[in-house]
Amino acid sequence: MIELYDFKLIISGKEIEVYKYKEKKILRGYERRKRKAVEEAEAERTEPEKEQLTAEEWAEIVEEWGCEEEKEKLHREQAKQREEQTQKTKFSICRTRTNIRRLVNANPHLNQFLTLTFNFSVPTLEKANRLFHLFIMRMTKAFPGFQYICVNEFQGDRNFRTGELKPEGGSVHYHLLCNFGPKDTSKEAVFAWERKFAVKWWRNGFVKIVPVQQVTNLGAYFCKYLSKDMFDKRMFGKKKFFCSRSLQRPIELTGDKALRFFEKFVKSTQPVFEKTFSSEYTGEVNYAAYSLQEDTPVMETGGYADQERTS
Repeated sequence: MIELYDFKLIISGKEIEVYKYKEKKILRGYERRKRKAVEEAEAERTEPEKEQLTAEEWAEIVEEWGCEEEKEKLHREQAKQREEQTQKTKFSICRTRTNIRRLVNANPHLNQFLTLTFNFSVPTLEKANRLFHLFIMRMTKAFPGFQYICVNEFQGDRNFRTGELKPEGGSVHYHLLCNFGPKDTSKEAVFAWERKFAVKWWRNGFVKIVPVQQVTNLGAYFCKYLSKDMFDKRMFGKKKFFCSRSLQRPIELTGDKALRFFEKFVKSTQPVFEKTFSSEYTGEVNYAAYSLQEDTPVMETGGYADQERTS
């Protein structure tokens, strides 16, 4: 279904994001994507094939023949490629953080902050993730209602006792927001719960749990654990976070539906953040973020049963 709109809402629990497209309407629909793919395939088929050197072959030729002009050209090209890769990485990280922030805010019942660490060296994500998924299988089998959102993080690259550099880097550990924790929150009871949980369910090392207190925009709070580690070369091509499939997803409204929702639930609230940005694709866009009051019946309102959920 093709749709043109200039107003969009993202609803993540009580956190609302509003996009107003000032210069152009946004075209949305599968037909546009399909047409673009066909055009690109047609262009590739009709364009004559050209033999091109790889970056490594080019560098080898320049090094062998010692052409200063070509060396400078090569260095400029390599610098440009590094800059483009850095920008792509930053964009990917920003998009991941946004997805996590919205997912967390859409599931406020995840109110236990759980940290899982290893008591042995696990510097690779492949091994760590295998052990983590075995843990998730044990939990979901024993507690079918268990839900979580998880990000991984690397410990420091130096031994904190000796200061020596670890050859393979620091071990992986995991931060989870989940709906599973001790009922008794006294210090002694929590400590006993952590020890029991580590032995019975985690089985790989140490556990620390902290009940989440009243935090506005919990998603932004949780995303602070997604920072420099996402630039680590060990994270390249790897999943940045894991979550239960049964979680509530952020809801996206566009056009008239978004306007009606805004007028009824959001308009009377002051935004907590505003900015204007522009891009070649969207033109100028006004962005605003709102935090609704706890008693606002956002999810219980009628007329929005056919809302599309963002991925």
